[in-house]
Amino acid sequence: MRINSLTHWLLVLLLSSAALPCAAAAGAGGRDAQSKVAVKFAPLFDTMTRFKPKKLVKLRFKAVEAKSGAAIAKDQIVFRLRQGYGTTKETGLSAKMVKPGVFEVPFKPEGPGQYAVLAYVRGATAGEIAPVRLGVVGVSDGLVEVPASEDAEVQRRAHSMGFHATR
Repeated sequence: MRINSLTHWLLVLLLSSAALPCAAAAGAGGRDAQSKVAVKFAPLFDTMTRFKPKKLVKLRFKAVEAKSGAAIAKDQIVFRLRQGYGTTKETGLSAKMVKPGVFEVPFKPEGPGQYAVLAYVRGATAGEIAPVRLGVVGVSDGLVEVPASEDAEVQRRAHSMGFHATR
């Protein structure tokens, strides 16, 4: 018996679509949508504060479950620090629970620049908690790149050649 190609593909499609709900249910196991933890996370300080290099500050954050308002336990959260934009290198930060759902994290920046404090909560969706950006003021050692639009020497040369930069 020979099956034409249209009948063959319809049969394959029918069999594969019938298997999808069973596979999805089997793959879910104990990790259904209810096992995910939605988290409310917020800094308890002014994020526009400019910190000073090598000066220790204790940053406080609040972390609770979004639906119930239950405090996130200390063993369920990890804090990490990232320095600069575009970098993926992170270093661990110690955290102390000062009261249920409120964590104190010491921050002692090595030098000026942009930093981000990241919080990872067990069971939360990846990327659910946005990084908290911090700025540290001061003079940087070594080579510092400045955009051409802000470099006075580049602006002077452009003007001498007849170019007029707009800001």
